[in-house]
Formats: sequence, structure tokens, C-alpha cells
Amino acid sequence: MLKLYLSNVFQITYRVFTFIINAVILRYVTSDVLGIINVRPALLYSTATFVSVEAFRRAALGVTESSKWRQAINLVWLSVPVSAAVSAALAGLWLHALSQPAPEVTSEYRLGVWVTAAMVVLETAAQPLVILAQAMLFVKLKVVADMVSLCSRVALKAWLIALYPSHAIWAYCVGHAVSSALLVVIYYGTLLWHVRSPDNCLPVKSASELGPRLVPGQPALDRDQLALTWSFFKQGLLKQLLTEGERYLMTAFHLLDFSEQGLYDVVANLGSLAARFLFQPVEENAYVYFSRTVERGKPVPAAAGRVLHDLLRAMSLLGLVAVTFGWSYSHLLLRLYGGALLTAGPAVSLLRAQCAYVLLLAVNGVLECYTFAVMRQEQINGYNRKMVLLSVIFVISTGIFTRLFGGVGFILANCVNMLTRIYVCYRFVAGLPLEPAVSVPPLLGLRPPPAVAAALVTAGLLAAGSESWLYPSSAAAHVAVGALCGAAVVAAAVYSEPRLLQAVRERVGDKLKRS
Repeated sequence: MLKLYLSNVFQITYRVFTFIINAVILRYVTSDVLGIINVRPALLYSTATFVSVEAFRRAALGVTESSKWRQAINLVWLSVPVSAAVSAALAGLWLHALSQPAPEVTSEYRLGVWVTAAMVVLETAAQPLVILAQAMLFVKLKVVADMVSLCSRVALKAWLIALYPSHAIWAYCVGHAVSSALLVVIYYGTLLWHVRSPDNCLPVKSASELGPRLVPGQPALDRDQLALTWSFFKQGLLKQLLTEGERYLMTAFHLLDFSEQGLYDVVANLGSLAARFLFQPVEENAYVYFSRTVERGKPVPAAAGRVLHDLLRAMSLLGLVAVTFGWSYSHLLLRLYGGALLTAGPAVSLLRAQCAYVLLLAVNGVLECYTFAVMRQEQINGYNRKMVLLSVIFVISTGIFTRLFGGVGFILANCVNMLTRIYVCYRFVAGLPLEPAVSVPPLLGLRPPPAVAAALVTAGLLAAGSESWLYPSSAAAHVAVGALCGAAVVAAAVYSEPRLLQAVRERVGDKLKRS
């Protein structure tokens, strides 16, 4: 519980901090430079880290027998030479196979690529200690190390960009190098202190045991652990491709130029705030609830059906609110957040499209968490096969829509991908048998009540009229119209869904009592 609480606090703090700092950076750099520092090095870092670290980390953390800890540590140290080879290969690919930026920033771009690759290797050298700390449940150490490292990276980068706006890529390099060095120093310093402490609780008793070692009579690496590492790598490969799919496509095929990539990245991050702060915790809690209350292969019980109905109703209403007000207030939001850099280009159209994507994210998240909670193993395998087909559809639709609509095409392709996933889950849930006590089919939660639908349509029309007549000459009046329309939508929702309001009150009351 403490681990989850601290992790959530850190994630929220870091995201708020990053959100604020990025708003500062946007006022000092061009959209081209923004695309270079936010897309290319980030994709290189995430790809190299996945290939070099993730599978080794998951395999080592699964070791429970103390007699195999030595081999687990050796396994993680194997990731260091792997990361060196992978990072060098990817850096060469980034510099020689992919499109390059303008000549005036090429030298700094090359520096950024090599610094990113070097920092992957440096951080990988700390992974044996990171994994050891995780296995020993050093929760506070992880939170502090991540907080210091990531926040120092963002803050130092913003400070240097403010001082030297023409050298933003150099500022990125310095921030990344300092944050990686801090991460390594914190873990090595803390673990070495524990090893030398008389109250040492670690499975290693000296500093030399933290490095790779041979144990007489035992192989240096355990075959089962190696096989598990390979399995984890194959398992995570599809997830990595789906997570970073759009960045791989825009990078490999140069579907967007650097300026469009920078604007797309900002808008995508801005539009996904709801998914990060609201949808994700709801989905995680819903999955836990459904996995405990619904038996796989059995009819849907009344309580679970009602919860699914209410969640679909609540999340779809939130998504509809985003669509209703997002269209008319995207320009104002981008103007406040990034100034002229975001309002002069296609960013407004991108954010409007992103609002539609938020609606689909809200619905799909609930449907998928219920689907995964009740699917049997063979059904999960079948779903995974369908995901491969959906990935192919996503790639094809991305190529078509991007050439037709530019950056908006990426969001439209994501919408198509999300719609197909919703369709698959909808068909699965609709085919499940219901207990006789289920009075309302859960999927009816996707239909908004008539009063709320009328309020949303009216609010959307009034907000659009306000943007045409009042904005930007009177932004305050435009905001006032939106506030009144929002209040009307909330009143309609409270009138139509009193039980949802009661459930929210009970949830908040429980949290207040626990705190």
C-alpha cells in the first residue's frame, strides 16, 4: 500500500511539474527544435532502454530463491554490454539512416543522439543495484531517486534553454547527463552504505558482491532465467511497438517534419492529461474489482453488471464533455499554455481531434479492463492475435490519413485503432450471459440520458457561437459562457444520474475517513 501511494504521489507531482516547466520551454524554442528534443532522443532512449533493460529486469525480479540471486545479478550485469551494443547501433541508425534536421542544428543533434545513447549505458550500469533495491522493497529510495533524477532533468533543461534559447539541444544534453549521473550516484551511494552497515539486510555482504561474480560449482547464468528473459522480450516487443508506434512511423518514414512532430508531441501530451490523471487510476481499480467479483466463464453477476454500467456511463459522459468544450476552447487553452507557437500552426486542429480521441480512450479503457478480467486464457490468446491484425490496420490507416491530413491524420488513425478495439470488446461483453438479477444491460451505460444529451448539444452550440462572436476580443466573456454551459451540463447529469452522484459521494467519504 505504501509503495502504491508513494508511486502515485510521485507520478502526479512529476507530471504537474513537467507540465508547468514545458509551458516555460515553449516560449523559448521553435517548433522545429521542439520536435528534435522531444521526439527523436526520447524515442532513442525508450527503444534502447526497452531492448537493453526491460526483459532482464522482469526476469531478475521474478527470482525468489536466495540460492539463485547470484545468477540473477550476473544476468542483469549482462544487460550492460547489451546496452552498449544496442545504443551504439541505434545511434548510428538515428544519425545515418533517418532524416536529419537543418544544417544549423545538425552538430547539436549529433551530440544529443550520442549523449542519449551514452546515458542509456550509464543508467544500465546501475540496474543491478536498482533491481536489488526493488527486490528488498526499498520503496522510498526508488521514489527519491526517480524524483531527484527526473525533476532535475526537466528543471535544468528549462533553465538552460531560458538562458541559451539558441542552444536548446545542448541544454537537453546537459540535463539528461546530470539526471542520469544523479540516479547512478544515489543508488550506488545508498546500496554501498547498506552493504557496509552493521544492520545490512541485503543478500550481498560486500561491495564486490554487487558486481558480476562466478560461484564455484554453479554456472554464471541460469538457463531458466535466460529463457524467461527471452520470453519477456518477445512479450514486451508488441507492447513497445503499440506504445511508441506513431513515433516509430513518423520517425522512420518522416511522415511529419520536425516542426509538425514537435507540435504533435505537445498536443498529444496535453490531450492525454485526462487519461493519465483520471482514466488510468479508474481503470486500474476497476480491473481489480472485476477480477475479484466476476468468475471467468460464468454469467455476469448483478453487482458487477451495475458497476460496469455506471463506469461506462461516467467515463462516456466525461469524454463527451471533452468533445463538447474541446472544440471551442482548444485555441484558448493552447494560447494560455504555449503562446503564439501553438496557436499559429496546426496545433488547434490537433487538439480538437485529440478531444475525440479522449472520448474513445475513456470508453475503451473500461471495456478492456472488464474484458481482460473475465476472459479465459484461450480467449486472451485469441484477443492477442486480433491485436496483431489491429496493429496492421493502424499502420495502414496512419499512412493514408497522414498523407491526407498531416499531423491530424495520426490522431485519426489512433481513433480508428481505438474504435476497432472498442468493437472487439463490445462484441465480447455483449455475448456474455447475464444473471437473472441483472435488470439493466451493462452496455446501455454508453447511451447518455436524454437530458444530458440535450444539454451537451446546446452547450456545444453556445460555446461555438461564443468562440465566433466573443473570442479572442473578449476571452473572459468566452470563458464565462463556457462556465455557464458547463454548469448546465453538470446540473443535467446530477438530475439524470442521482445514483452516480451518490456513488461519488460515498467514494470521497471513504477516502476522507481513511486519511
